[in-house]
Amino acid sequence: MPRTPLAIVSALFVAAGASTALGDNWTMTLTADNFFNAYFGTPTQTTSYVGGGGWPIASTFNPTNVPSTDTLYVQCHSDYGTAQGFLGTFTNTTTNVTVNADLTNWQVFPAGAHLAALGYPFPSWPAFQTPTQAQVDAAINYATTNGLWITPSTFAPYNNTNGSPSWGPVAGISPSAQWIWHNANNSPNPLNGGFNHDEFLIFRYQGIVPAPAGLGVLGAAGLLAGRRRRR
Repeated sequence: MPRTPLAIVSALFVAAGASTALGDNWTMTLTADNFFNAYFGTPTQTTSYVGGGGWPIASTFNPTNVPSTDTLYVQCHSDYGTAQGFLGTFTNTTTNVTVNADLTNWQVFPAGAHLAALGYPFPSWPAFQTPTQAQVDAAINYATTNGLWITPSTFAPYNNTNGSPSWGPVAGISPSAQWIWHNANNSPNPLNGGFNHDEFLIFRYQGIVPAPAGLGVLGAAGLLAGRRRRR
């Protein structure tokens, strides 16, 4: 019995395993008024910490070997004074895909609207207080389990070309990126005028989830098996 097809299939499985073991590389520049922390993770929790920062600095990070199916999370909170917003440009250099902060690619979970369910005794999240990674994980799990991710808000034309009275253009971030936030009080402009918009907030970008590599391998195996049966 010919053994070549089986050898080919075995090689395909080895190649697939090697390709899935290597993650994606990213470069990202972002800021938030006032503070942010960025993570990668699964749909229900973070698994790696990228970095943090806040206004007036735009921070750049270059995470490597990120699983291609990971979700990108950015947790933000403000001081409840003057202005608030999140801005950034994120490039997967492995797939050559760039996404900016906008209303199309991102969703937000306003954790402050669910503090009792998350086990916090206080009615509102304290200004300036950064949640721990465990607290972020609990919020992500609650939002995903209960289908609470929603579209963020902005105020035209608060993009990185026009900037805003509070910020102006930010170097290192795409001109088409938008300042985004959550709007908890139906404000005509949720970015200006200090307010606790149900903070802390968690923004997520899920990206494009690729088909499992094994499916292509199984398809190839089936094709080779069919050829063997026809001999």
